[in-house]
Amino acid sequence: MKLRLKGNSIRLRLDRKDLEGLIGLGRVEESLRFGPDAAFVYAVEVGEAPRGGPSASYRDGRLTVRLDRRDVEEWAGGDLVGFERVQEVEGGAVRILIEKDFACLDRRTGPEDDAHAFPNPSSSC
Repeated sequence: MKLRLKGNSIRLRLDRKDLEGLIGLGRVEESLRFGPDAAFVYAVEVGEAPRGGPSASYRDGRLTVRLDRRDVEEWAGGDLVGFERVQEVEGGAVRILIEKDFACLDRRTGPEDDAHAFPNPSSSC
């Protein structure tokens, strides 16, 4: 699972393995450790969320994005790329985008691994 934060927007990309975990376990989670006693944790889980769009919360160093179960099942079995929603929060709004992680078309060398990425629809042009 990949996370991008920019301004007041959250963007998550889930590969096939992440989506399988979300369906099977109801949750996928990653963490960024800052030593033994500090971590930033982010997760996507099946839970209470508006149909057709994610909801997000942040508490105690944990960012949690929730999707409705029916949305997750339809997303996993279809061509839908993802979901987007603007969530009103006190003093503003947060844009939440969650997408399938497609394989890169330009094969980069480095630590990123596309082994579980979804086939890129643009690769068959």
